Amino acid sequence: MTIGNSHPKYRRFRFDAGSLSLNFVATVRHRGAEPRDLLIAPEALPKWLHLAGLFHIDTTPSQNEYEEAVLLRESIHAAVQSIILNAQPESGDIARINLAAAFPLAVPQLHTNAASVAWETDNPVKACLAVIARDAITIMTGAERNRLKRCESGGCRMLFLDNSPSNRRRWCAMSICGNREKIRSHRQRKQLQSHDDQTGAKIRNCSKEAP
Repeated sequence: MTIGNSHPKYRRFRFDAGSLSLNFVATVRHRGAEPRDLLIAPEALPKWLHLAGLFHIDTTPSQNEYEEAVLLRESIHAAVQSIILNAQPESGDIARINLAAAFPLAVPQLHTNAASVAWETDNPVKACLAVIARDAITIMTGAERNRLKRCESGGCRMLFLDNSPSNRRRWCAMSICGNREKIRSHRQRKQLQSHDDQTGAKIRNCSKEAP
């Protein structure tokens, strides 16, 4: 599923990776081929946070906040990918995730009418990053750890949680990479069959021409 609003910059946000932190990692598309960063500028970050259901931020994050978000995203990607590949995550990535997770979460405050709530925090961006980092820690250390996968499409490589009963999912989404790979495999089989047919025809012709 692709979610976005009417603005073209946000049409390709994906929220189907299976967890908040992996959805955040998925803001870089096509990591296996020509990576495309959908959080290319600070003003894109609040839009993603809002669509992810975290926080509505009216102002553009500072450059430092934006860079912290991007670095956290890449540390989560690196750490999760290491787990998938049965490797040890880098200590720097672990430290960055832990640092982000340590920031205090937003606190709910009841309005005077007792009918609505506001969320208060000294830094909305860092509070959101804390939620994302804590989610990453949960999926890397909990029961879902063995369901962490990387899309087998060479041009995609999106990380996702395999929530299928069999835990044998190969693609980020069957409707996207799964179908694309099926079409590619079908074309390759047809090309191979055509080549074999042509080779067989040449052999038969040579046999007929032989004295």
